[in-house]
Amino acid sequence: MNEVEEIKSRLDIVEVVSSYIPLKQAGSNWKGMSPFKAEKTASFMVSSDKGIWHDFSSGQGGDVFSFVMLMEGMEFREALEILAKKAGLELKPRSQADGQKSKSNTRLYDALEIAMKYYHLTLSKNPEALKYFREKRSLKPETIKAFRLGYSPDTWESLSNYLLKKGFTQSELKDAGLARQKDGRDTVYDLFRSRVMFPIFDSQGRVVGFSARILEENIDSAKYINTPDSSVYHKSSAIYGLLQAKDSIRTLDEVIVVEGNMDVVALANGGQKNVVASSGTALTLEQLRILSRLTKNIKLCFDQDDAGIKATQRVVEMAGEIDAKLMVISYTNAKDPDELITKDSKAWHEAVRLAQYAPDYIFSFAKTKFDVKTALGKKQFANFVLPTVAHLHDEIEKHHYVKKLAQLVDVPEQTLQQKIETGLERKPVTIISAEPEVQSSKPKRQLTRAEKIERITLELMLARLPSRDVLQDIDYENLSDLHKPIFLVLRDNPKANTARLAKLLPKFSDYVKILSLRGEHVYSAESDHDARLEAFTQIYRLKKIVIEKTKRQLTRLIAEAEAVGDQGEVKKLLLSYQALVNEE
Repeated sequence: MNEVEEIKSRLDIVEVVSSYIPLKQAGSNWKGMSPFKAEKTASFMVSSDKGIWHDFSSGQGGDVFSFVMLMEGMEFREALEILAKKAGLELKPRSQADGQKSKSNTRLYDALEIAMKYYHLTLSKNPEALKYFREKRSLKPETIKAFRLGYSPDTWESLSNYLLKKGFTQSELKDAGLARQKDGRDTVYDLFRSRVMFPIFDSQGRVVGFSARILEENIDSAKYINTPDSSVYHKSSAIYGLLQAKDSIRTLDEVIVVEGNMDVVALANGGQKNVVASSGTALTLEQLRILSRLTKNIKLCFDQDDAGIKATQRVVEMAGEIDAKLMVISYTNAKDPDELITKDSKAWHEAVRLAQYAPDYIFSFAKTKFDVKTALGKKQFANFVLPTVAHLHDEIEKHHYVKKLAQLVDVPEQTLQQKIETGLERKPVTIISAEPEVQSSKPKRQLTRAEKIERITLELMLARLPSRDVLQDIDYENLSDLHKPIFLVLRDNPKANTARLAKLLPKFSDYVKILSLRGEHVYSAESDHDARLEAFTQIYRLKKIVIEKTKRQLTRLIAEAEAVGDQGEVKKLLLSYQALVNEE
């Protein structure tokens, strides 16, 4: 038994799920409100026997790993570590080096956790730092506590000496990004001094680094300094405020991305909880990918200047890789979101409500910047927006904006299309997953009409044995690649239960269990007669789709034969067409 199966055997999925959302027993299954979509009637189902869950409101489902991955916005390996800990299972290191690295990282996490508590305690004893948060920033005590804000004292060695007394080595303090080596000396000094501290957490709630801000605006020092990259902190993937915002992001199905840590804290303080910021870097594809696991609706709120628009354009270019809907929040009469929500919370919430679709925002911005009545202005306008248009992945959407741009600058669409194809080479970004994809009941693409009917038929057959009487009436040759393997195994094993079928279909095991759970939810009250009748109805619908498709093909072939004057072929095709009509 591998580690994944061992964890599944040790953990009851109902216990894991109920640690996130309340569940009530409903027959042999458990039911609760969807954690992914607002709903009034509970439609989230969990089966302890099958070890799977399904959310009818969002169409998502899977095993205990996929649930934790979605709830926590993490990758498979991280979910594996969390669930292994819950199951009391020590994961085997993938190599000796990995084992050593894991032990070393544990020490760094411990040092960073103690440092966070030290800074948080120091804040409570420093009137100037407390005044900065409570009076200048108007932060509530609960906000300061929720974000574990702190203060690093104006000394050179206080934290280092404190941690050294706790048994940490100088090397560990440097590796954690808390201290630096003095030139030519054997001693270290604190990296952060006389600054308010913003701890950065990973998806498991561990402190991985800090962002530190000066108190005095006029001193000759960097406004913010951040923990350098380490074995536990990677600025390209770290997202400030995600730990605190995660629940709100899931509930609202939306995330707001701002530029500064203080913006995140101030907005949360004002009631806008679904806000995060990149950590000391421009928003990266990796950060977007992490956010997209929680929601596909991303609102950007960057500075209202040239740098902000460039950052927005860059994110638009990446957004297609994760299939996200990107909106832009714009505002006036404030230098940043922190100032706006503090001065006028209604204006902030109105700005969020009126957020523009990102490509439209870029077009609107360009209109204020370039005069499209002049030849130079038209050229500048087109060059400004074309990179955004070129990176749109949906061809219909791309055509819409090419047409819009052509009208604005008064040039043929073909000219712009040619410029996109020859002058703006799209650079594809590869997203690499570290672990195999976890099965889901919601395919990555939209199901065809036939596939939807096939899925309904399978749900019925997996939940109600009498409905399998129609197996001999199915046209297996015309089934979709998605469902054909399941139908074939059902045909050869008409009495098999869900557990047996899942074993016979290892690549489809979770999908089969989810279909079964969906079927139980929908068809449990059906009589045997009604279950058979419903199955016959669905098979007839599938047959009709095949006939309609064949008729369309014959119609095209008849037209082609008539065009070349082949009356013999026309007659033959018409007979085939009439046979199909009679079959209907």
